[in-house]
Amino acid sequence: MTRAEDFVERYVDAWLTEDDDVVREAFAPDAIYRGYPSDDEPAIGIDAIVAMWHEQADAPGSWTFDWHIVAEEGDVAVIQGVTSYADGATYDTLWVVRLDAMGRACDFTEWYVRRD
Repeated sequence: MTRAEDFVERYVDAWLTEDDDVVREAFAPDAIYRGYPSDDEPAIGIDAIVAMWHEQADAPGSWTFDWHIVAEEGDVAVIQGVTSYADGATYDTLWVVRLDAMGRACDFTEWYVRRD
């Protein structure tokens, strides 16, 4: 398993469990989480990321996430995914993630677009 694959597995586990400790395993203490590239109010630091995580929580069992690694070079990974919700909404997602030495995201930016 590559570092990027390991990160995505931890991210999805955090998404599934909504457990603070699991979120902390996916993100570095000083991580930056941008909901989109021009996000002028990103979550900065693990406490802010955990708080944001709970504010934007999805109900357990209300979604599926299929993904694959597009590129992984050094400490940077690009991940493409599709999130499908039980209500019928589907989102195409692209992540650019910089990983620290422990494989946690230290800089995370996502793009997502709802399919019509």
